[in-house]
Amino acid sequence: MNTRIFKKIFAAFTLMFVTMLSLASLPGVKQYIPDVSGEYVYYQDSSFKNETVVGFLYFDDSTYAARIYSAANAKTKSTEKDITIYVNVDPSKSGFTLTGEKIDGTVEGNSDLVNYLHDMLYEFAKRRQNEPLDSIENKVVTDTFNQFGGNVKIKYNSLVPIFNIEEISGADGKPVLQIQTCGLLVDSSDTSFTSFKGVNGLPKDKKRVFKKDKRSEEVEVNGGSQKITLDTQWQQSMQNLWLLGDYALLSINEMKLPEGMDIEQALDLLSRRFTQSTTHSYSVWQQAKVTRTENRLSIMNVFFQPESGNVTRDFKIVTRKSDGNFAMLTFTVFDGVYQKSRFYFDTILKSYRVE
Repeated sequence: MNTRIFKKIFAAFTLMFVTMLSLASLPGVKQYIPDVSGEYVYYQDSSFKNETVVGFLYFDDSTYAARIYSAANAKTKSTEKDITIYVNVDPSKSGFTLTGEKIDGTVEGNSDLVNYLHDMLYEFAKRRQNEPLDSIENKVVTDTFNQFGGNVKIKYNSLVPIFNIEEISGADGKPVLQIQTCGLLVDSSDTSFTSFKGVNGLPKDKKRVFKKDKRSEEVEVNGGSQKITLDTQWQQSMQNLWLLGDYALLSINEMKLPEGMDIEQALDLLSRRFTQSTTHSYSVWQQAKVTRTENRLSIMNVFFQPESGNVTRDFKIVTRKSDGNFAMLTFTVFDGVYQKSRFYFDTILKSYRVE
């Protein structure tokens, strides 16, 4: 298991709280969780005959991108479609007013797709402007959306960046637009947004051989305030970081609550960040599980890396301690290994305690 993942966790953790204080948002919209430069979202768009995904990317209040991708289909004799438009808007206007545009991809013969992306930017922005959100609780509204057949129900969720739209279902109750992944680009060279080609269901991980060790011992960290039971196969690689060979990693850390932010704000922001993709490692939204209590946040994600074929299962537990600090556990394991030894790994997670 690559320790590169570990470094990303804490770089992102710091970024989360810094960016919470920004005022980034769509024109005419006050975001409960401000958008961060590089955040994006992708949906499966069932209004097309072929498997199609539509994505949106936020650069800043005046710059966005929209992309549509459809794979080639031999049955329908259709070729691959991949078009991205980069648009500038006037943030001082109440509507989504375009001031400039750049298009990547073959426009000839695909002007309908370019127009479709324009329509989605306008329509999603307009609907979001009419629906205030002041928490991460789901909000479902009935609306009319001609592009999706007329009467629809739109499910809003502040964990989803940009338009906060999680799903749009038709009159028959079936999703016509359903979120597949959300992400955050790490820098200008990150091509995760323009490389995404869709992910459905639970991707299958590579085959791996893993044998359990029955011996175990309790590990204390941060002065004994956090404890977990590990067997002797787990080797300490860095301070507060343990590796189970190349199969899994576990880290236990602590962080103060930043000044000017209450615990509810902090946990809401963490809920969004921890369900996001990283560089070419795409979170599978439909597999994620988020559990919240007053002082505790637990998140399980599945991440798919198309280039390597790896699938990882990631657990994060954030707990507010009695001294006001956050205790955080991160546990990442290859999904094929987890599925075959679920009881073993779940037992380790259940042994985690914060005092």
